[in-house]
Amino acid sequence: MARAYPLTDLVKLVRAYGVLAGTADTERVIAGTLSRRWISTEVEHLVPLSSLPRELFHTQRGRDLLATELFPDQDIDPESIDPDSIDIERLGRDTLINTNRLPKLEPCIHAAILTANILLGVRLYGNHGRGMPSISHDLIVAAMLHDTLGKAHCYSSVSSSDHEIIDESYIFSWFGDEVRTHVVELSDYLKEFEAAIGQGVLPPDAPSKEIATTVAAIEASRLRLTARAAGDHVLSLLDETSKQELIDAGIDVDCDFPERLFLKADYERTCTAFSSPGVDHYALREPIRNTLIMAVRDALDDPAKRERLSGRRGKAVHELHINLPVMEYYVAADAPNSIETAHLASLEMMRSLERGRRKSLSTMSAHAFRIAAISERVLGRALEPLIVTLAMLHDVVEDGSVRVTGYGHSLRKIQFRFGGPIAAMVSELTDSNVISDGANKAAVTLSHPHLLSPQEQYNFDGFKRTEIKPTEADLPYTTSGIVIKLLDTVVSLEEGLRDPELMIGHWRHSGARIYWAERVRGAIVHPLIERLLLELKASQIDPKYYRRPHHVNTVRLRAGLALLDTTLMYMDLYAAQNLAILANEYSLDYVGRGTMLSLFYDANVNDEQFRSRVLQDLLSDQHLDAAVSRGQIFCPGYSTLFPKDAKDSSQRDESNFIAYRNSALRRQAIRRELQLDSADKLSALTLRQEQVLRRFDQTLQAASSRESSESLHSDSVANAYIKGVALKA
Repeated sequence: MARAYPLTDLVKLVRAYGVLAGTADTERVIAGTLSRRWISTEVEHLVPLSSLPRELFHTQRGRDLLATELFPDQDIDPESIDPDSIDIERLGRDTLINTNRLPKLEPCIHAAILTANILLGVRLYGNHGRGMPSISHDLIVAAMLHDTLGKAHCYSSVSSSDHEIIDESYIFSWFGDEVRTHVVELSDYLKEFEAAIGQGVLPPDAPSKEIATTVAAIEASRLRLTARAAGDHVLSLLDETSKQELIDAGIDVDCDFPERLFLKADYERTCTAFSSPGVDHYALREPIRNTLIMAVRDALDDPAKRERLSGRRGKAVHELHINLPVMEYYVAADAPNSIETAHLASLEMMRSLERGRRKSLSTMSAHAFRIAAISERVLGRALEPLIVTLAMLHDVVEDGSVRVTGYGHSLRKIQFRFGGPIAAMVSELTDSNVISDGANKAAVTLSHPHLLSPQEQYNFDGFKRTEIKPTEADLPYTTSGIVIKLLDTVVSLEEGLRDPELMIGHWRHSGARIYWAERVRGAIVHPLIERLLLELKASQIDPKYYRRPHHVNTVRLRAGLALLDTTLMYMDLYAAQNLAILANEYSLDYVGRGTMLSLFYDANVNDEQFRSRVLQDLLSDQHLDAAVSRGQIFCPGYSTLFPKDAKDSSQRDESNFIAYRNSALRRQAIRRELQLDSADKLSALTLRQEQVLRRFDQTLQAASSRESSESLHSDSVANAYIKGVALKA
């Protein structure tokens, strides 16, 4: 396959991340591929503590919740809490819990992350500590990809009918022949391994010690996910509809230990794999056998011991992770810009955000993977391991806090694990408690006379700062910070484009979506776009630009142009979908929606004309009132043309929508300034917008067809999308 840049180990890694996000994010340990209804129950939202299942409070996770929420000022031992002696219904009624703190089945991409880090440890420290270079980066990538063969890549197209299928040809085209060969060899041996296990006989020896070690890592990683599910009592805590899905799949969820059958099977497979000749002992067999395998064996012998498998100090989670050689011996601070540090960052992200779900289909892990994958396609030769590391870590502190996922992560922990410079860069990307700090930091970046590299800002060779805080509004974003902020926005927009019906409450409608795009994320992104524009234009018009002490080299400038092009495109696609949502709220037909879209993007239509022809003629209050009356939208405040708390008699506030249109027109001007408005590019953008609108219409039509058979308070997300009702716990 012809490439504009070399197919390096880093490129293969981030492409593997992208394939995993596109093929395995809806797959869970034990349950397999989840329905969209199940996924909708996992979407991040707040629920009253009192609404949680009573059984949860008799687990370690549940007692931790009670200690944190009901006894916040006491240094109380959660194990001393008797849930039956507490009036949780009364005390927890007004206490809201982020659902990302609740136990869930883990996405199978976590097994791939763990497999990669186990094998990296063998590569660096196997063979009695001397290292095992024959565990190549290609083999590690193949181990991550082996289970994706035959699956559809959901990010390969907007339309599900056009999704690419991962096969040998795909692997060869995107990863090269070495990875393809390893994937085939692994898949073939695993089929023999599984067939032998199914027949109750010993599998044949692996074709090489490298394959034997890789299969042992794969099986151990799967066991780790099952062990955490068992320790968290996940199957017992599912809602009745989710339990029924498992029952329909032949899984018994009504016994005292429903995870036991799967735990036992994965335990036996792992033990069999570990007994194969050639499996590395020092960096794989010994640390995993003495933590995970022994703890699982104890839980199988005595189910009362299964809680040891989970929790912040669990033997199957914390102890296993910290005893992996890559975590125990590798010093990331000595090599912040290396592929090994990027791997370690993925492990840190996975163990901190394993329960994290976003306000869409995506898990936290897939979100980070998607950022890394897009960074490769956008940055090309300018891609560095540091960017991938930041993609993995950018949400870890913010979403790994006690209040969000219960993990209790912090910048101090990042500094301890990865060193001061990476911690400082993560702090750039971590939102502070002051909402305006991000926008202020972006404004400082825009006014700064030049772009700053992370190496300049943080002095990698002599970083001495001891105080690191989120955002730091008085300092500009570094170039790496700008890249991750813009790519994070791109992926967030993409998630909204693909799964609008999975949003809940305000997020299902034009008000919250447009306000976020323009006033919240836009307040940060717009200045960063303008700053990149200034740099690109300076490089084009100033003949002495490359003599400047802080100039950006040609490779990075080209990457910056591609980054701007990609960001502008996704902002326009998201705007098209938001306009479709707005048109639906006001019951516009196909022609009316087309007229609104045309006038919205027409720079020759001034504000006065736009108000008259769109805001008054098309988007009339009478249409919205009728939609509210029939339950299509919950209240006027859900629409972008009214304040958030608006009632039926409230006055309009059109300022957000007008500002949103002005930003769209500004994007058109930027394209012209950078000569990104060629006929081919504009035609491609129009085609993508049409695909987004068609998919939106299909989603709407599918939801409408179910409306007659589902009640207003159904837990069906698709029905709630039509009804416009905020789901409550």
